[in-house]
Amino acid sequence: MSPHTRFFAALLFLLAAALPLRAQSGAAALSDMCVGGQASAPIRIEVFSDFQCPACRAFFLDTIRPLLAGYARENKVCVVFHDFPLQMHTYARAASQYAAAARRLGLEQWVRVTEALYTDQPQWAEDGKLDPVVARVLSPEDMARVRKLIADPAISQAVDQEVALAARRQVRVTPTFFVFANGREQRVEGSLSYPILKDYLDRLLR
Repeated sequence: MSPHTRFFAALLFLLAAALPLRAQSGAAALSDMCVGGQASAPIRIEVFSDFQCPACRAFFLDTIRPLLAGYARENKVCVVFHDFPLQMHTYARAASQYAAAARRLGLEQWVRVTEALYTDQPQWAEDGKLDPVVARVLSPEDMARVRKLIADPAISQAVDQEVALAARRQVRVTPTFFVFANGREQRVEGSLSYPILKDYLDRLLR
């Protein structure tokens, strides 16, 4: 996403933030799992992201990562992360399977693998060599478990369920995220800088 596009998206976000938010259904909140923060947090952010999407890479590394380190750690925000591999990206689904397998091992392993996949995206997006990227951040024991899990059809089915969820939520672009607060919902399409998101969250928390 170009700087001009990011600026335009940010402007739209600020304008939308001033409008009443749509009513939240609440049903999905009960089953979603936070990768940062607790379900009791006053704000929940659900992110739909593609590991091979450059804009998703920037959004995770520059916005979601500091959000997890700050607001989520202080339990002001629960972050829910959904894999939404786009068909146009050759290796995105395989990357999602690695992340889903790592999540079965634990949150710490998921964070390590997710950060590695986004950090090294320019390399594996060219050659599809995901295994060495993941192996660098996991212990040999955990890596062996991840490889075994990837062979399990349940992991592929888990990714399918995420894609189906994105379809039901009418997610068409990545990243797309939803902010749930005060019983209402705000949908945002595209990346957003951390300072702008931080300002918005601070206003919601007042």
